Amino acid sequence: MQKSGYRIPIDYYIMFGICFLFLIIAFSLDNPNRIIDGLYKIHTSRSVLITDYIALAGIGSALVNSAVLVVFNLVLLIVTKRAPNGKVIAALFLTIGFSLFGKNMFNTLPIMAGVWIYGKVSGKQFSEMAVFAIISTTIAPIVSEIAFLDEYFSVSKLILAYTTGVFIGFIFPVIADYVKGMHNHYCLYNGGIAGGFIATMFAGFLRSIGVEIIPENLWDTAYTNQLAILAYVIAVSLIIYGFVSDKLKNVFKKYAELLKEADPDDCDYMTKYHNTCYVNIGIMCIVSTTVMLCLGKPINGPILGGIFTVSGFAACGKHLRNAIPILIGSIIAAHLNHLEFDSSVNTLAILFSTGLAPISGKYGWHWGIITGFMHVSIAVFIGDINGGLNLYNNGFAGSFVAVIILPVITAFKGFYFKIKKK
Repeated sequence: MQKSGYRIPIDYYIMFGICFLFLIIAFSLDNPNRIIDGLYKIHTSRSVLITDYIALAGIGSALVNSAVLVVFNLVLLIVTKRAPNGKVIAALFLTIGFSLFGKNMFNTLPIMAGVWIYGKVSGKQFSEMAVFAIISTTIAPIVSEIAFLDEYFSVSKLILAYTTGVFIGFIFPVIADYVKGMHNHYCLYNGGIAGGFIATMFAGFLRSIGVEIIPENLWDTAYTNQLAILAYVIAVSLIIYGFVSDKLKNVFKKYAELLKEADPDDCDYMTKYHNTCYVNIGIMCIVSTTVMLCLGKPINGPILGGIFTVSGFAACGKHLRNAIPILIGSIIAAHLNHLEFDSSVNTLAILFSTGLAPISGKYGWHWGIITGFMHVSIAVFIGDINGGLNLYNNGFAGSFVAVIILPVITAFKGFYFKIKKK
């Protein structure tokens, strides 16, 4: 398949393959009528955290919703001839995961349109804005919340919801660029930070006019085995592809080099290691899935979303050496806080804590454990600020952790060197 000399990258074919697998499983485990009914429920739901689309509408509808949204994003990337890199792959995996618990075509389209308009106004090609457009949908629940404030649907609410969506999409790239300075690239979920501030602003406004934002807690437990197998199949397939697409010796050498990566400003593993990066993605998928199963967690929409987030950012920032210490610290924190260890917020905070993996990679495993511990302590409560309107809520929490921990690390390192000189 070619268009005007443009060859669709193999990376996009891989993503199409994952979508096709989702569709096969969806129609194997569910019937078409139930899937159609479920898709209606998904697109007319409030979609705030935590709305597990599997619990809401059934496994078939959730998987189809994810596949459709990812295919839509892939078509946009191909039409605009956007070359894949680490950020693009991470954004696509984010879409795969979060389309299982919060994103759908209804609530993402106006926000992406807003990003496109911003690109037009600022004289930028949409290919430059593509990643912003995909990641900006972290605040998609704002659109759904306005459109479905109560049980009565109206055209005026729809217009207001879409106008709001376009507006927040328009301002998202500016805010996302600005907040990078908060964490100096040490938090991988920069879109979640921008989304957190925007969602908090809108939640404050809605509450100020008397609108009550009620968080959801839909949490499926019925499909753990099927979804775990799905995650493992995808992971193993990516690892096999990584090995067969290059010489065995080269893959081991490149993967060893990848594990040494510690520079938060230079973490595009897809560009630097390409096919070997898929080995890293597959390994991180296996590790995160296995950790969840070993902790006795169910695999459902939100958890699978977290697993795919860990996997996606293995293309631009995460690997075993910098992620494991963060996971250890987060698991310890989840055991010690007053919430039930099996609570949904604790579980998701453990998975998403790896967004701070660059801190561990740069400053050592001991700081990684402390960072993971701090992340869970903040993440389990920070969602109350915006009422679940920001899907990448752990990214928002990660910004606070980074702002606190980085100067502390710098201070301790300064004390250490002074003592050492004496």
